[in-house]
Amino acid sequence: MDIIYRFDPYAPLDLKRPKNNKEALKTLHQGNCRFYSMVNHLQNVQDGKKVESMVVPISPVQLGIPVVGGLAQMHSPYAAVLGCADARVPIEHIFDCSSNDLFVVRVAGNVLGLECIGSIDYAATALRESLQSVIVLGHTNCGAVGAAVNVYLAPSSFAEVAFSHPVRTIIDRIMVSVRSAAEALEAVYGSKIAKNKQYKDWLVNASCFVNSAFTAYDLQREVNAVTKGLVVSYSVYDMAWSTVNATPIRNAQEAYDAHAFGTAPKNPEDLQAIAKEIAQCMELPTKR
Repeated sequence: MDIIYRFDPYAPLDLKRPKNNKEALKTLHQGNCRFYSMVNHLQNVQDGKKVESMVVPISPVQLGIPVVGGLAQMHSPYAAVLGCADARVPIEHIFDCSSNDLFVVRVAGNVLGLECIGSIDYAATALRESLQSVIVLGHTNCGAVGAAVNVYLAPSSFAEVAFSHPVRTIIDRIMVSVRSAAEALEAVYGSKIAKNKQYKDWLVNASCFVNSAFTAYDLQREVNAVTKGLVVSYSVYDMAWSTVNATPIRNAQEAYDAHAFGTAPKNPEDLQAIAKEIAQCMELPTKR
């Protein structure tokens, strides 16, 4: 089995860019579908299935190579992404994006600190001509979210991080999302859900999605302060299925049936409704 990257020196350079937020989100979703197809292709080979070679067309522009020697490309990303620093979530790869497509900011737990706000503010102003969308991208099995859930379920464990101001700051920012996720799970499945042996895993999963939505809510207000018309969306990369989704899924097919991106909540009530929708999508066995 071969995966071949093919460059045609006579093919025209395709410099088409998304012209609005809708086109930007569609382009990102299509890129993730291509990435999933490649992952699925490799998994089929691993399972012993016969597959044809996969050919991926590529151009110098995609690799970040200057078309003219000695002349750098103009900085023109069409989307800014606030993502987690987790090494298992290579953002450009999972969206099958080229060099200069994305302005990426990464921090543990995809939380919104001052440095992150400053970076996004820069993109929203200095790069506004090309920038069409802002995305907050969380991921499943997030260690930072898991740490916040541990503190929520066992407050005594907070002593382990209490004397580390930087780590405590990250956990404090995620804690609001954990509480919202816990309330949503109880509202949908009843108070007995917290006694289930799998509750911690369920809470971590729900919190990853709520955290992404909550950060998008916060970031939308920051973006509105420096520019107009730039929409913030949120999503979560499911590491088990290699897809991005606004709500939890159980298999790859659900990824195509679900929405890849959600729009940032407009107010706290909207965030609570999103948290409840996330809980409902999990379809846990203790549902009343």
